Amino acid sequence: MRIDRRTLLKLSAIGAAASPLACALPARAAPNKTFRITMVLGRGESDNEAGFKDYLARRGLKVEYTIRDTGGDPAKLPAIVQEIRATRPDLIYSWGTPQTRAIVGPYDAPDPARYVTDIPVVFTFVAAPVDARIVPDLAKPGRNVTGTVHIAPIPVQLSTILAYRPIRRLGVAYNPQERNSILTLEGLRAEAPPRGIELLEEPVPLGASGEPLAGELPAMIARLARRGAEMLYIGPDTLIAFHNRSIVAAEALRHRLPTFSATELIVRSDKALLALASSSYGIGRFTAFKAAQILMDGTSPAVIPVETLKRFSVLINMPVARELEFYPPIGLLNLAEVVGS
Repeated sequence: MRIDRRTLLKLSAIGAAASPLACALPARAAPNKTFRITMVLGRGESDNEAGFKDYLARRGLKVEYTIRDTGGDPAKLPAIVQEIRATRPDLIYSWGTPQTRAIVGPYDAPDPARYVTDIPVVFTFVAAPVDARIVPDLAKPGRNVTGTVHIAPIPVQLSTILAYRPIRRLGVAYNPQERNSILTLEGLRAEAPPRGIELLEEPVPLGASGEPLAGELPAMIARLARRGAEMLYIGPDTLIAFHNRSIVAAEALRHRLPTFSATELIVRSDKALLALASSSYGIGRFTAFKAAQILMDGTSPAVIPVETLKRFSVLINMPVARELEFYPPIGLLNLAEVVGS
C-alpha cells in the first residue's frame, strides 16, 4: 500500500475540524476563580505541557499548577494518587498510559478506594485508551475521564514508510512491560503482513525484578541489523522513544539502519530519520480545549469524546538521510517538514 501526494494532503487537512484552533469555544468571560490543576507526568515538562498551559492562559483562565513527575518510575504513582485524593484539585492532567491507568483505574473495575473516580481527568499521550481499559468508548467515555490520542493510525504509518522506500523487513524494538508498546506491536502484526512486510521483533530483556534492561538496547539493534531489518520502527514507547532515544537513534545510525518513529521528538532532537506525528504543542492545546469545556462550561468528561488531533506531519531528518545515503522521493520531500537541513 503506497501513499501518494493526494493521500498525504488529505491526511494533513482531515484534522482541521478537530483542531483546537478550528473548534475553539466561543469567546466568553473567564470565571473569576483560580483553578487548581495537578499535572502527573512521566518525563518532565515538554512542549505538550507548554501547549496545554498556553491555551488555558489565552482563554483567560487563572490556574495554579501542581506538577508531579514519576520520572518513569511507576512505584511513585500510589503516593501521587493519595495526594490527589487528599488535595482534591479541580482537574487532573495525566501524561501517558501508566500514569493515567494508575490514577483512574480500569473502566470495568472502578475502585473508589484505590483510584480517583470523582475528579475530572484529561489525559494525553495515551496511544490506545480503549485497549488499555481507560475508557470503554472513544465517542462517549462514560466516566470521569477524557483526553487525546497522539499517534497516527498504524496503517497510515506503514503507508508512510512504504512511500519513503519499499521494504520487506521491519525491525521492531519494544518494551514488553509497557502497555503502549504491546498494543502497537499487536497492530503492526495485523497490518504489516498484508503489505508484504515481515516483522522482526526484539523485546527488551527483563531483569530479575521484571524491570526492562535498557542497557541491552544497543545489542538489540545490532541483532535487528544482522537479521536483515531494512528499517527500525520506534513506537510510542517511553523507555525507547524518550528515555533512551539518543542511544537508540545513534546505534541505529551506526549500523546504517534507517529509523521510523510514531512520535516527533527523536527525529527533531536526535538522529532518527523519519516520523509521522502530530505536534506535541498542538496536542497539548487540544487537550486543554477539552479541559476548558470541563472547567468553564461544567461539561462532564463522560460525554466529551476522546479524539486524535489528526493533523500529522511527515518529518525527515535530512542530515541523517545524507549520512545513510537513503534519500526520500521528491514527491514525499515536497510534502514533508525537513529537519536539520
